Amino acid sequence: MYLPDIVFRKSPPLASISMNRPETKNAFTPEMMDSICQALKEAKADPDVKVIILTGEGGAFSAGGNVKEMAEGKYTSWDMKNFLWDHLQRVPLLLEDVDKPVIAAIDGPAYGGGFDMTLACDLRIASERATLSSTFVRIGLAPGDGGAFFLPRIVGLSKALDILLTGRVIKVDEASKLGLVDKVLPVEGFSELVRDYALEIAQWPLPSLRAVKRAVYQGLGSDLRGHLDYISSQLALLSQTEEHREAVRGILEKK
Repeated sequence: MYLPDIVFRKSPPLASISMNRPETKNAFTPEMMDSICQALKEAKADPDVKVIILTGEGGAFSAGGNVKEMAEGKYTSWDMKNFLWDHLQRVPLLLEDVDKPVIAAIDGPAYGGGFDMTLACDLRIASERATLSSTFVRIGLAPGDGGAFFLPRIVGLSKALDILLTGRVIKVDEASKLGLVDKVLPVEGFSELVRDYALEIAQWPLPSLRAVKRAVYQGLGSDLRGHLDYISSQLALLSQTEEHREAVRGILEKK
């Protein structure tokens, strides 16, 4: 299906969403944000899709907001507020709602809002030429789409403040040490290697993948007893699925 400013492909068990404005390093537009949301909804609803890959065309993940349009002073305060509410902030909210693993595949720069978008994904895989930066302070702004929420949960409070307050560019070696990215892969064959990793995850039953993702995020806002109560209910349901029975039978047959 055609969606403005992105390329959306479904090849079960995977789906990929690629931002497609390479002439602007995939700078955001309202139409792009709406398209990403529509694609995420489609991938979430498809029972044959187990893992979603979010990436960018043309050697960049995304430069985030359109700095040229900002410089032209096109937007009033309410224009900015409405863009955030009606378009941009819908993406991290929907990424949280999608109960399938979402991988950010970062091949090139991920700056500003593009950096924040990688943080909202469940996993981040970078190529050797990827760079990351929270550029907001460099243009007199602050993270508008969840960066200040997600980053401390990923790298810790003081490291998050360092990244946000300096606005510096982070190369992949440092990003890997900080835990900003989970894997660093060669530029050559990057897309195929990301796909291989996604397929490694997608080989497992979808109910289990969904439950694992939900359990991890539920645990972030829960105490131990509440979490154990939650996961016991999930396990009771999973134990009755056909996928569980087939997996157990397969293990026994191999013995």
